Amino acid sequence: MANTNPTIKCKQCRNTFEPDMKTKGAWPCPSCQAKNPNLKRHYRSVADVCVLGLIITVIAVAIDFSNTGLNLGIMLSALDGVLLLVTIVFVYKSKTPWSDSVAKTLIWTVFSLALLFTVVVPLILTGILNIPAIIVYALVFPYLFWLDSKANKCMAGGPSEVSANKES
Repeated sequence: MANTNPTIKCKQCRNTFEPDMKTKGAWPCPSCQAKNPNLKRHYRSVADVCVLGLIITVIAVAIDFSNTGLNLGIMLSALDGVLLLVTIVFVYKSKTPWSDSVAKTLIWTVFSLALLFTVVVPLILTGILNIPAIIVYALVFPYLFWLDSKANKCMAGGPSEVSANKES
């Protein structure tokens, strides 16, 4: 039976190992003891930000709907809520979200659309700068780029590379 446990490459020695998926802290490399980022925890943190966005979206849609009734803005916001929910489910259901192209694409889509609709569109249409949103995205996007970089560096190759590292 094939081994289905996820593997990553150590950021320091580049040896492949199976991280402890239940730990909350960094993943130590068994070869060199370097602390590798707990990618599962980081991706779940991004999903937690999506949960916060979903809560805010639901509240905003409910308030807007009670004030104005159904309109295009409310329908777009509801679709955004569905996209947030799908992203949350994909990230939490994925055993290895750092290598799940669908989860990663959904994360980038969610945050890019959020930037577009909370900063760019209001600036173009009304000339208003949404400073709180700019501050949030000034923190979120560097984190997403860092996380993507770490995920790409830690991705282990196929089974042949894993077995080659175990034999040496």
